[in-house]
Amino acid sequence: MGRIVDRFREARDRGGRYLLGQVHEDGSFGDPGLGVTEYYKAPAALASCGLSGAAGRLLNWVSRNGFAENGDFGPRPRDGLNSYYYTYYNAWVIKAAHRLGRFDLSQRGTDFLMRFRDAESGGFYSSVTEGGAETEQDLWVVSGSGWSALYTGRLDAARGVGVWMRRLMEAQPNYPEEMWTVYSRARGLITEALDGDDFRYVLTRDESRDQSFYHPGIAAGFLCRLHMATGEVEWLDLAREYMRFCEHVGDYHFRLLRAGKVGWGASMLYTLTGEEKYRETAMRVGDNLIASQSDTGAWEWAESGRSGPSNDATAELVVWLDEIHQAVGGDGTVG
Repeated sequence: MGRIVDRFREARDRGGRYLLGQVHEDGSFGDPGLGVTEYYKAPAALASCGLSGAAGRLLNWVSRNGFAENGDFGPRPRDGLNSYYYTYYNAWVIKAAHRLGRFDLSQRGTDFLMRFRDAESGGFYSSVTEGGAETEQDLWVVSGSGWSALYTGRLDAARGVGVWMRRLMEAQPNYPEEMWTVYSRARGLITEALDGDDFRYVLTRDESRDQSFYHPGIAAGFLCRLHMATGEVEWLDLAREYMRFCEHVGDYHFRLLRAGKVGWGASMLYTLTGEEKYRETAMRVGDNLIASQSDTGAWEWAESGRSGPSNDATAELVVWLDEIHQAVGGDGTVG
């Protein structure tokens, strides 16, 4: 009798053990001075490895030290107070807290995010100080708020995100050669890279620069979850359309750690459709992640310009490896 080789689970658990070593006795994680920008993905990653005790201690620390009366998460480094992805940090904490039954954190946390909702477009503003027709809304930031709405039962808001994503896709001028990812009510889909910021505004087949390859994956993953929650086929069809971008790029994009979300989107689509191409995409991403994992279980995020193990990258990739593991399970036999 052969032994099932589940390399995705094993890589996930190696990463989980590394992260467990970053949880301090008081429940704080990594460098507490970095606040939410350090710990935000860790509860989800720890829980996905079965380390719910550590995840719970960390959420207890967050409740005591980083949860404001208005439902915001912190502390916030000064240089992150006006970030356009301010709310994305919150979304990761909310999702993990809800899965772990910490509804005090997840429900009030989502109440805070709802302040940024644009009821007219269905999206969420990428600003902590502005909320008007000119205010930009980013696909990956909107997706995070959509997660939170979906997990906490705000289905009207979650459907609104689906409508927003459909509008974004229908307005694409040269898809799938390009995917533009920022919108405002005043301008609609923004089809120029403002301030020369190609990374934020557009994803292409160009292999000469770092790319925001997480966009098709995070959109497709959210839309699959929305389909599962509502039973509405239109969201599954739209998830397929977002993932179609991934069929038109080369190995460069798939070797980026940013491809982890594409592995998630593909895993969800394989689970829902059984189509082999999605299984192959999920495993392709998973194998690339394993190849870049260090002996410590951590990942370095070379694209960030920093050297050494990255708690941020490691926590996120542990979560996506778990999603791939859930979808494809044991994928081979030895012995």
